[in-house]
Amino acid sequence: MINPKRTLFKWGPIDAEVIYIEPFVEAFVEFPKVIDGTWPDLLGLFKDHKVVFALDDKHLRDRGEDLFKKYILDDKKLKKGYDDWLKTLKVLSKYEKLVNKGLQELSDKELLKEYNSWNKAHIDFWIYGFLPELSNWGAERLLQQKILEKHKGNFIEIFEALSAPEELSFFQKEEIELLKIKSEKGLEKHQKKYYWLRNSYGHTQALDENYFKKELEKISEEEAKKKIEEIESYPGKITSRKKAVIKKHNVSEEIVKIAKKLAYCMNWQDYRKKFIFIANHINTVFGEEISKRKNISFEDICFYTRKDLIELLDKNKRVDISKRKKAFVTIYNEGGGIEYLEGDEALAYSKPFLETRVNDIKEIKGLVVSKGKKNVIKGKARIVLTPKESSHFKHGDILVAPMTSPDFVTVMRKAAAIITDEGGMTSHAAIVSRELGIPCIVGTKIATKVLKDGDLVEVDADKGIVRRIK
Repeated sequence: MINPKRTLFKWGPIDAEVIYIEPFVEAFVEFPKVIDGTWPDLLGLFKDHKVVFALDDKHLRDRGEDLFKKYILDDKKLKKGYDDWLKTLKVLSKYEKLVNKGLQELSDKELLKEYNSWNKAHIDFWIYGFLPELSNWGAERLLQQKILEKHKGNFIEIFEALSAPEELSFFQKEEIELLKIKSEKGLEKHQKKYYWLRNSYGHTQALDENYFKKELEKISEEEAKKKIEEIESYPGKITSRKKAVIKKHNVSEEIVKIAKKLAYCMNWQDYRKKFIFIANHINTVFGEEISKRKNISFEDICFYTRKDLIELLDKNKRVDISKRKKAFVTIYNEGGGIEYLEGDEALAYSKPFLETRVNDIKEIKGLVVSKGKKNVIKGKARIVLTPKESSHFKHGDILVAPMTSPDFVTVMRKAAAIITDEGGMTSHAAIVSRELGIPCIVGTKIATKVLKDGDLVEVDADKGIVRRIK
């Protein structure tokens, strides 16, 4: 059981629905049956179409470090783990084709069979896909300890440089491919490849050709050429900077190896996001088909767990979701099963783990994950709790969020700097801010609570401090 008095790791709150997130938690139970490791106890609260997870921070990093040493630092085990995960993508691709063809011709019995098979494939995808994610949390701490032992005064410079992924993210790859399109035929091919690009844990949307056409119209040929050159040169710059930092500080082979494996896992995790979004699309299409056949709104279907939907298809067993709409808690017990709480009971149980108390604070401290091109930035703080409510965000504003996820990217590209409550060196905010070359401070715990929308603030990426400017 999680002790709320200990230091907790929190993920979220971010936009999310049960139908998209719950398979992730279900896979925790199956994970130890395949991999020699476990996730620690976890609590997740779904409320107001968002989710936030809480775990014991030390337990998370202990389990992650154990996994990192067993599987990631061992080249043979790492290759096998990655290859096993790649096999799950073939099955995922099969179901992507199935749902894009349409499910309406299937009988109820056939739909149940396909949905059961899809769920098994989805769980397998997560089991092997957990390797980079859980390992990263332990590897981040391990690398931090090793650098601090020998290079305390240059920690940020070395950690930021060595942990940066050397491959383009899937967002960067899509942007390059889009900017290189010359014909309508190319646009059609691009749409079929990237229709899932704006999916998230909270919604899915199959983008049409017109969406990508409008995106292309926003940028001139000259700007497109400059952007392509900038993105394509990014991996080379990262590699060169790593070599320079290693030579400058005489970084040991041990530290370099840990950092290289960590960066590999970060690339793997980024690549994984693409398929998470495709999996969410598959869940949407199955959910919509079930919604039609059972005359239950898709909005309500989104509150059903995987097992609920199977029982609905198999036995026509419906779930009273009235309490879930108020609050829904999922509790994973390490090495055991999953429990669910609903309504007031869920709110009361989760409160000690998720409440944040804030006193009169003059400056906010966090972890610097990107110094950016300018180490000190001043600007207007914009509190963005969900990308859906970011219309007030302007170029040059400072993004303040609980954490970021891929659906924040459009807003992040406008930001002069990023501040988050949660996250670490391998978080989404860290990776994207480095790509954009802007300062980023994560893990402040309280930024969204202390700062007010419109506050004039100074972000000091040398010291990891955020101050209000009077």
